[in-house]
Amino acid sequence: MKQGNQQALRMIIERYKGYLFKIIYNVVRDETEAEDLTQETFIKMVDALPDYEAKGFKTWLSRIAYHKAIDAKRKRNRRHEELTEGFEWQSTPSDSAEDDWLQQQKQNKVVGSIQKLPQGYRGVVHAYYIEGKSYSIIAHEQCLAEKTVEMRLYRARKWMKNNWEEDEF
Repeated sequence: MKQGNQQALRMIIERYKGYLFKIIYNVVRDETEAEDLTQETFIKMVDALPDYEAKGFKTWLSRIAYHKAIDAKRKRNRRHEELTEGFEWQSTPSDSAEDDWLQQQKQNKVVGSIQKLPQGYRGVVHAYYIEGKSYSIIAHEQCLAEKTVEMRLYRARKWMKNNWEEDEF
C-alpha cells in the first residue's frame, strides 16, 4: 500500500513540477529560489492532503505554490528593509575636514537626486532614507496609509533603478 502512495506522489511531482516552477518563478524571479520553493510546495501539498476536498487539484496545488512564492518574496523584501533600516546620514567624527566635506557633498548629491524623483515619491523617500523614519511615522506625518508608504517606496526604488545611472545613488 505504501509503495503505491509513493508511486502516485512521484507521478504527481513529475506531472506538475514544471507548471509549478513557472508560477513560482513569475513571482520570485530567481531560478534557484523557484526550484527550492517548488520542492517546498510538494512538501506542503503532502501535509495538506488530508484537508483537500477533491475539487480542482491543479488549482489547489497552484494556489499553494503561489502563496509559497508570495511569502518568500515578502520575507526577502522584509530582510532587505531590515538591512537598510537604521541607515543614517550623520557622519561620524573624522580625522580631516576633507572627509567631512566629501561626506557632505555626497549627501547633497543624493538629496539633489531625490529631487529628480516623481513628485509622489520624493517625500517618502526623503523621510525614509535621509531622515531614517519608519513607515508608520511617515504615514502619520504625511496622512497616508502605511501600505501607501510601502508601495511608494517600492515604486520609487523601481523608478530609480530604471532611470538613474549608478553614480547618481
